[in-house]
Amino acid sequence: MKITMLTIGSTGDVRPYVLLGRELSSRGHEITIASFSAFRGMVENEGLKFFELSGDAEKFISSVMKPNAGGLNYLPQVEKSLKEVAMPLLDGLTDSCAGADAMICTFFGSVFYSIAEKFNIPCVQTHYFPMDPNRDAPIASAPGQRLGSAWNETTYKVGYLLISTLEKKYLTEWRRKNGMQPRKLTTVPDYDINGHYVPVIYAISPMVMPRPTDWNEHIRMSGFWFDDSPCEWQPPEDLKEFMENGEEPVYIGFGSMNSGNMNRTITTVLRSVRASRVRAVVNLGWSGAKLKTTKNVYFADYIPHDWLFPRVKAVVHHGGAGTTAAGLRYGKPTLVIPFGGDQPFWGNRVYEMGCGPKPIRRDVLTVNRLTKALLDLTTRGSYRVAAEELGERLNLEHGTTRAADIVEQEIERWNGGQ
Repeated sequence: MKITMLTIGSTGDVRPYVLLGRELSSRGHEITIASFSAFRGMVENEGLKFFELSGDAEKFISSVMKPNAGGLNYLPQVEKSLKEVAMPLLDGLTDSCAGADAMICTFFGSVFYSIAEKFNIPCVQTHYFPMDPNRDAPIASAPGQRLGSAWNETTYKVGYLLISTLEKKYLTEWRRKNGMQPRKLTTVPDYDINGHYVPVIYAISPMVMPRPTDWNEHIRMSGFWFDDSPCEWQPPEDLKEFMENGEEPVYIGFGSMNSGNMNRTITTVLRSVRASRVRAVVNLGWSGAKLKTTKNVYFADYIPHDWLFPRVKAVVHHGGAGTTAAGLRYGKPTLVIPFGGDQPFWGNRVYEMGCGPKPIRRDVLTVNRLTKALLDLTTRGSYRVAAEELGERLNLEHGTTRAADIVEQEIERWNGGQ
């Protein structure tokens, strides 16, 4: 079966699809991943096909993850980023699915559903964060993670009304040209495609986010998608020496976040590391900074989490779904510094599970706050115990295999069991 997997975003969006694609490919399916050019190597190194979408991954993510990028600010920022690229991007997404027998997609409103409708092929939706109405948690980009069930339900109504308004603006003419009626404004996810109901897979462990009781049966939770193959990455000699000559360091990194004044953020981090007297491996990611390693701070552009996280004392990061899952998998106390999007949700989950301190929003990050949090993170034994116990249980899940099973079952069901 030819399956196209559509993902628009950063490494945290693409890497899980590489893992799921690898599993589906091992079962005999022909997998194509459509994404931005920056991820061609990641995809093709796994022997999967790659379809390049127009656009710049770093520029797109930076534009929608500006400081305080959440709530009512989030969707207008997405629209501003889409204005110039919407039509070429939509054309590329459509072309990537020509000839496919089925498609799997990350969240991009109902845009991907329109493509599945055009080609009349099965579509499986995947999520890394809450996007289906429930009373337990607000929609991913909403402010107020702990305001209660009434607020949580309202955020989905408002969110999907804004999303469908945005889609009506950009999708109506495209749908008409392809012989489809415009989609109606809605306050809930519109999962109908040619009379079929889109199945949903959450790549989240129910141990971290218990499955809401008010979700429909078409919504499944597979567990996190981890890479179970041995990490063969070989560290450079200076990193080996740094790790061996001193106490366990703390990992600090913000992945693909590169918005606002990152130099100020890095300066705050370094001053806090010095004040708290911890050793640290600092991942500079997409910040573009070039700094020289010292006795207590190692600077890196890239180190695989699967190699590094088992070797550190604790982790500090932006709260991306994949990075959060990796830190918890390896039983590491975690401090989240959310920039926007779904990151406050993950920071709050870590805190509520007792695996780390209360998250600190990036826009209110100070040397004093981060220093206190680093000391708390690295000295409070309850964080370590809670994280290690959770990590042991997470490693008993096989989320990627479970997700591949669900994909095959749902495509077969869609096709009438043929």
